[in-house]
Amino acid sequence: MPEGRKIVTALPENSETPIEDVRGWVTPNRLFFVRNHFPLPSIDLASWRLTVEGEVERRLEWSWDDLAALPERSVFATMECAGNGRSFLAQHAHGVQWGAGAIGHAEWTGVPVGHLLKKAGIKPGAVEVLFEGADIGSEADHPEPMHFQRSLPLDKALDMDTLLVTRMNGELLEPSHGYPVRLLAPGWYGVASVKWLRRIEVLREPFRGYFQTKKYTVARHTGRGLERVVVGPMAVKSEIIRPHAGEVLGLGTNRLFGVAWAGPEAVARVEISTDAGQTWRQADLIGMRAPYSWTMWEYLWEVAEPGAYVLLARAISSSGKVQPAEHDPLNEGYLIHHSRATPIQVLRTRHIQDQRADAETLLYDMNCFAADNTRLPLDVQIEFAGGEGI
Repeated sequence: MPEGRKIVTALPENSETPIEDVRGWVTPNRLFFVRNHFPLPSIDLASWRLTVEGEVERRLEWSWDDLAALPERSVFATMECAGNGRSFLAQHAHGVQWGAGAIGHAEWTGVPVGHLLKKAGIKPGAVEVLFEGADIGSEADHPEPMHFQRSLPLDKALDMDTLLVTRMNGELLEPSHGYPVRLLAPGWYGVASVKWLRRIEVLREPFRGYFQTKKYTVARHTGRGLERVVVGPMAVKSEIIRPHAGEVLGLGTNRLFGVAWAGPEAVARVEISTDAGQTWRQADLIGMRAPYSWTMWEYLWEVAEPGAYVLLARAISSSGKVQPAEHDPLNEGYLIHHSRATPIQVLRTRHIQDQRADAETLLYDMNCFAADNTRLPLDVQIEFAGGEGI
């Protein structure tokens, strides 16, 4: 197992990205978080095949060499587990008690799924596309062995950015990241990006499999009452990296720093509150701003009075979606993207004159964030070792 990731469960591996070892916008492969429900499958590349079947004009089968001969596309995308941050919830929610590290950002390279689907010929009436991994296992409430399966709406599957990924940050996929081929559904929670792909099936009816009905659903009010809907696109979210909760600051100019992302959208702006949400000021965005991708932000806070303060950050997407102040109980243990309070102290005896960031400052901030995360308890119990939740 590569060194560096923060292990939550060993078998199957579930581990967090250690931000202290990340040196830039892209997360190195060996440090990128891992989420597995079942043990890693053993795959022989020479005999491996990817089939396309179901509501298509012709069933097709692709070998590794077949895929390698097709035109490729690269997409930068942030991937986040749907349960990232679950350990921060005030009310305990079932599932792996992730800290803040079930997230990473990478360059993904592969063949658009739509290329294969169009070659197979999609029949009229198709609504979804099912993706099946080679990994097999069972759950407490589903003792029969099953493959990991998830589906996408047909339009998402046909999007040019939805890829059959073979390379991550320019390198062949590692086994823990889905070698030889995984799906990338950019802007959607990581559960949608099925690993170790072996079969694609075009469907005429919505998929009702275990990981799309029993797990990875949230409650929503509809015209028919309260219904379960599938976890899909990532929500708008921000994290305060500097200062950390409980830190002591001084009078003067204090630099606040963090990251933000908005799923399929770019981040339009980030706002900061230093008075527990009563007033808000706009932060400065740093570096790349693009759909699917996280961005960094900073804010220079002028403090004239000592005392106790509560800091909050909220991100706003390019379409105007605003990060909420509280966790929606209908989301249960998923979509944990509310603004988390960061209480700090300002002392009269300390004086600070921070400036805007340079590369060394950014690295220092990321290191401090990671050091704090490694001290957070991960309340992981045996019941989670079976791969339940995310």
